[in-house]
Formats: sequence, structure tokens, C-alpha cells
Amino acid sequence: MPQPTDTTAHTHRLRLRLREVASLSDSAFVLYTVERFDQLVTAAIADADGQLRPTQHTALHAPENHKRLRDALTFAEGDLHVALERMTYHQDARAPRTARLLRKVRTALHEVQREATAFGDRQRAADSGPPSNDLIVMARSWLVHAFPDHFSRLLAEALAQAGLSARPATADVFDMVEDAWRDGRLTQPRTAQVDELLAKGDVAFRGLVADDARAQDARIPALRHPLLQRRWSKALADLVELTVPAARASSESALGRLPADVYELPVADAYKVFNSRRFLAAVWQRQAEHKYRLRAYTATVRERALAAPEYDRRRRAVETAIDRLVNERMDPVSRVLTGLCPYVTDDGLIELPPQERSQLKRQLVAEARDAATSRTPQTALPPLLPARPPVAAPATR
Repeated sequence: MPQPTDTTAHTHRLRLRLREVASLSDSAFVLYTVERFDQLVTAAIADADGQLRPTQHTALHAPENHKRLRDALTFAEGDLHVALERMTYHQDARAPRTARLLRKVRTALHEVQREATAFGDRQRAADSGPPSNDLIVMARSWLVHAFPDHFSRLLAEALAQAGLSARPATADVFDMVEDAWRDGRLTQPRTAQVDELLAKGDVAFRGLVADDARAQDARIPALRHPLLQRRWSKALADLVELTVPAARASSESALGRLPADVYELPVADAYKVFNSRRFLAAVWQRQAEHKYRLRAYTATVRERALAAPEYDRRRRAVETAIDRLVNERMDPVSRVLTGLCPYVTDDGLIELPPQERSQLKRQLVAEARDAATSRTPQTALPPLLPARPPVAAPATR
């Protein structure tokens, strides 16, 4: 194979091997990773294997490349997983090296995901008041969930008193994104291709989503439009559900170990399983892309809401409505606070694993509703509650 050069024409003619990526100059490496997705995947695997120069590693991990790198590692993890299974089926001597690369890619992907989570946590902390697991914040929020109709009436009154219009509550994040686009807070143009996709039937649309997952370098840009996030999400979920049986996957979120009987199948039948598993991994990669695109849209909506002239007045109206709800539902408030207090740390935060927190929320919301109809008053609040400024409940739209 000829040695790589600094010309972009070279990378159009062939895909570099892992060991050759490091021989690109820094400028050629940047071009190499942006011009085709498969080349970015190769660079990401080479980086996970420790083959890149420090300057290349730094360029690959630049903040502006973070999402693309996570995208590439997600694809590489699934691709290598299935490649290892094929090699094992054929008793290919390259299987041990592929297994080693797979372990390194999984480690790299975990690290990139951990960094993304940490960055998101820092950003949310900078943009918000007390953390969502603050005792008082959580109790107020759960009270709103316990009495949504009562809170909606109080909020409508508070908004009217502040001279603000009441926005209809959004049913889910997709409603929020679609409403934000219609209101002009998301500005992606509505192209003819977007209209064409919106008009397609479910089966035809799902077929296009499948084509998009298969063609890593020929993605359909219109699928990423705010108005198509709901359909894209459903089509991807449908593809996962339809493919899991053919892929012999252990669940709708993990390939799991390949069943032993697949290694005894004829080549044609075994490859149907391998191809289904590879496609399933590609769909999961698209689901990951969809999720962080949706998070980006919601972050933009929040940023523009914060910048709106009426934001402070609307926030104060929400706080007023919650204060009134607390004053009118003292027994339920007491029940929620009493139930939360055993889990409070010294700094006034609730420390619970997500599953236990969800279970406790369901329990205390139900008990709060029961307390509202109980004939026995229980208005004594738990002692020594840390003072917290009231904040807006998360479900305000």
C-alpha cells in the first residue's frame, strides 16, 4: 500500500489502516476525520488503541468534536462486536486482536460518555438554582406531581395576575421541541425534504430511517429537523423491536452473547444473524445520536427561554403558584417531607439510586393524595428543615 500523503485526494481513494493514521500530518489528520464517517471511526479506533500522536489525540478530542467522536465510538463498538463474532465463527486468527480492540474501544466510549455526563452536570449546575435533589426543591416538585390540576389552576391565576398568558402544558419533550420550532425559538428551516418525510406513511418512513442507519456516510439531514424528532424516535424503536429476534439479541438494548447454536448454522443462515446484529448496532448508534440531538434542542429552548424578557416574571408566577399549593395542601406537604427526611444528607440533599428514587416518588405522591382526603389532620412539619429558596417546578409548560 502506498504511504499516505497530505492530500485529501488520497483519502478518497482508500481507507487508511489503523497503523497508518498516525503518519498523517496534523492538518491532513483533521481533514481525514471530517470528510467521511468511516475515516472518523478508523481514527477513533486508532486513538483507543493508543496509536495516535498527542497532537492528533488532542484534535480528535476537541470540544467541538465530542459528539462526533462519541458517535464514531458507538458505531465502532457495535461493528467490532459483530466482527469478532464472525471471526469466531470462521475460527479466524485475527479474533484475539479484534477482541483486544473491542475492549479498548469500550473503555474509550465509557470515558467519552462519562465526560459528557460530567459536562452536562456542570452546565446544569451553572444554569440552575438549588440542585434537583435538594430536599425542598424535590418536595415542592413532587407536590406539583401529586396535584397537577390544582397546580394548573393556581398557575393560571398567578400568570393572569402577572399579566402573562398561560401556555398549554406540553405532553412530552417532543411537544416542547415542536412548539419551540413553531414559536421561532428553534430556527431550522422547513425544507421540501422535511415536508416530504412528514407526509410519508409509517412503513415508508421507517424504511428511510433504516436506510439512514445503514449508510453512515449518506445520512438524511431532514431526519434531524425538530418537527421529525418524534417520528424518528418511534421509527428507531420499531426497528429495534423488529430486529432483536433476527439478531438473536439478549434484549432491546444489548446484543449479549451470541447463542452457541448460531456457530453451527450454515454460512448463509449464520450471516443473516450477523448482518441483523450489525444493523441493530447501527440503529442503536442512531438512537444515541437522536437522544443527544434532542437534548441539544431542549438545551437551546431553555437558553432562549432564559433570555426572554418575560422569563423572570413567569418564574416568579410559578413560584407563587407553588407557594399557594403548599399553603393549601399542608397535610400532603407534611407527608412528602416526612417520607423524604430519612434520605437527607448533611447538606440537605436526597441521595438515592434512580430506581429507588422513582419508587419513593410514586409512593409519596400516592400518600400525598391520600393525605389530602384523610379526616385526621397531620399538619406538623418535620423539625429542622434546612431553608431553601423556592424554585420553579420542572413541569411548567
